[in-house]
Amino acid sequence: MKILLVNNPRIESTVVMAARLSAQLADRGIEVLIDSMQKVEVRQGEIDSIIVLGGDGTLIRTVRQYAEQSVPILGVNMGTVGFLSNIKADELDSCLERLLNHDYDTEERMILEVCIYRDEMLQERFFGLNELSIKSRTARMLSMDIHIAGREHGIYRGDGIIIATPTGSTAYSLSCGGPITDPDLEVLLLTPIACYSLSKRPMVINADKEISFYPLRCEEAEITIDGQVNMIWRNDFHIKVKKAQHKLKLINLKPAYFFQTITKRLQLNDDL
Repeated sequence: MKILLVNNPRIESTVVMAARLSAQLADRGIEVLIDSMQKVEVRQGEIDSIIVLGGDGTLIRTVRQYAEQSVPILGVNMGTVGFLSNIKADELDSCLERLLNHDYDTEERMILEVCIYRDEMLQERFFGLNELSIKSRTARMLSMDIHIAGREHGIYRGDGIIIATPTGSTAYSLSCGGPITDPDLEVLLLTPIACYSLSKRPMVINADKEISFYPLRCEEAEITIDGQVNMIWRNDFHIKVKKAQHKLKLINLKPAYFFQTITKRLQLNDDL
């Protein structure tokens, strides 16, 4: 058995925990790899599972970098929000035996595949758990032509646009007026950011349909994926977004009911 540990070196406690957990696993004859903000090159099928020590940002980075491995991921909350984590750090020791014996359920989440083209040539491909956003970096509006499933949907003018997964529906999309969406669904959420036309409202689209974005005016525009990957959107770029073939497999060692969890998180934010 081989396990990948991912930690956030900006949080010292995750570094200490990674070293301690690595020693515990090694004593059991388990090979351990550690990613501490440095991606580990692993072959397909080389690792059995991934343990993420940190907050939601660390787990989102893990999904983006290792999504194609399609192995179960356990989130251990050692950050602030920990919405995607299943257990807390002080629960890990008591849950370790179950984890190693695969005595758990898994919850699958849809992932975005974002392809960026320049003159019909693929330039970059990224995976994202939460969202893709295209935003103006200045006070000037963006203009873009949007196609859904190969057909023209219309022109959007405004500060930008968000394409979110159901998992990402409670993040940036929600703050821009998008709906909270059951993560068991497979849909794409199209959420305008301060759209010029009041007729352009948030939309829920079948995830089997590819969405394409063509710039009409994009001076000083930026492409962002999960708030972690940033690129300048050039006039000769266009973007295609679709559901990735693989999914996030979240390990559940203890029951977690989405609608109760999101209600508590939103109430917590109201108190801040």
